[in-house]
Amino acid sequence: MSVVVATHRRRRLLARLVAALEAQQLQPAEVVIVDDGSDDGTMEELEALQATARVSVVPLRLDRASGPATARNLGWRRATGDIVAFTDDDCVPQPGWLKALAAALGPDSGYDLAQGLTEPDPDRAPGRGPFARTMWVLEPDGFYATCNIAYRRRVLEELGGFDERFRRPFGEDTDLAWRAIESGSRDTFVAEAVVHHEVWPSSWPQHLRDRGRREGIVLAARLHPGIRHHFYRPYWYQGSHPRALLGALGAAVVASGPRRPAAWLTAGALAAPYVHHRLVDRPLPCRRRNLAPVIALAWLADLAEVGVLVAASARYRALLL
Repeated sequence: MSVVVATHRRRRLLARLVAALEAQQLQPAEVVIVDDGSDDGTMEELEALQATARVSVVPLRLDRASGPATARNLGWRRATGDIVAFTDDDCVPQPGWLKALAAALGPDSGYDLAQGLTEPDPDRAPGRGPFARTMWVLEPDGFYATCNIAYRRRVLEELGGFDERFRRPFGEDTDLAWRAIESGSRDTFVAEAVVHHEVWPSSWPQHLRDRGRREGIVLAARLHPGIRHHFYRPYWYQGSHPRALLGALGAAVVASGPRRPAAWLTAGALAAPYVHHRLVDRPLPCRRRNLAPVIALAWLADLAEVGVLVAASARYRALLL
């Protein structure tokens, strides 16, 4: 087995990742880490790890940032293993990770790709705020995130790897898995293959900037219509989105005419589904006294995400909001 990681401007996390791979019960043939055009000394860190690590670290570099699809393609093509496991630079694979994936993809298993269980790093999860960023994959979800997945090499070769039309880190991993399955590959979920994912601090500006990556899911939906049954509705990516638009309609009612009681009541009725969603369906972790501003900021971020999806729907000619 080989491990492939794409990294970009996360030098400080690489030693932690390599240490976790050194601790694997099943040692990888090599760990190929591709520096995707970083400018923070990432390559120097990788070369230092190559010299000191107890696993074979193979550092590669792209001269300019080209996106994770391009970086991972460079990585798996350099790798030598019959099975290629992918994880991310902000992850900590647990000691039994590779062994569990190898067992799932054994020569007699009949499976061609295996997805493991991903959960927030328990040492960092306490105290996360409403806009913290992390990953949960506790059961098969149809998205096949590359923070924790393995493929038979022949599948990657037959498919040509990741589609490099995906410009940002979102959707390229989903597309690859769906192409594999649509081509006849069989997948399995391995709960024993555990990866802990970084919990990035709660930051609304960063949360807002991160919405731009969502354009990739529209391209994935255009290429693989079957993925739509994993969304909230076939044409709605998240359950918060139609509710956010109702809230925006309520705001427009108040802003567009005399602010009479009827207008305020209408606006309140239109905003109520979004508030209920954020209080009950998908509650945001925050102190009670902060609920109102946090819900308002989440609403603005949802509207921004809808805007990204509208633009991507026009670009890729596939409606998803």
